[in-house]
Amino acid sequence: MSRPFSTLEQEAILSRLRSTGRERDALLVEMGCYLGFRISELLSLRVDDVAEAGVVRAEIVVARRNLKGGKGKRCHAVRSRRIVVPERLQQSLRDYLQRAAFLAGSYLFQSREGGNRPISRSQAHRIIVDAASAAGVNERIATHSLRKTFVQRIFILSGHDLIKTQRIVGHSSPLTTARYLETDQAELDALVRAQDGALAPLPFSALRSADHHTA
Repeated sequence: MSRPFSTLEQEAILSRLRSTGRERDALLVEMGCYLGFRISELLSLRVDDVAEAGVVRAEIVVARRNLKGGKGKRCHAVRSRRIVVPERLQQSLRDYLQRAAFLAGSYLFQSREGGNRPISRSQAHRIIVDAASAAGVNERIATHSLRKTFVQRIFILSGHDLIKTQRIVGHSSPLTTARYLETDQAELDALVRAQDGALAPLPFSALRSADHHTA
């Protein structure tokens, strides 16, 4: 099962990609970590989805047909997903679009094999795993690590509010969101140890009074 990146791991991966001139791949990682789209949703994006007349959009909408479950018999139960774009990511998009000449309708993460088509999911997987490995991040890494990074960050920023996180991520149930969240064992151990201060022993007189009321 894949895991989220820590902030330091994410920055190390982005730094590694940019230092080798792989701006497209760096943007893929950054958008996944800051918007929480699934890899198929990211790869469906076209330049027109993120910018209009050269101006980067303040929010991005993924059409229902490109969302999970958006093409089957129950597609009417799936809504398009809208999310605002943080300023840092808006700047990354501006930089990326200024460096490359895109025609109208071009895929944002265009394959270099020719034609207007995005990179494949398997290629995206290789890009992320290889970049993570080069940055010294090796365990349980996959394309879903990007979405899990977003979920973990939003959960922390929301003050550990599972319902708000669920709604932002677009899950149908908070139970699904809960499965995305990882808890460090040291954090769990600290919670158990915290009982020492939270459960101060009752004085003997209080214990006798409690016994009397229960008898």
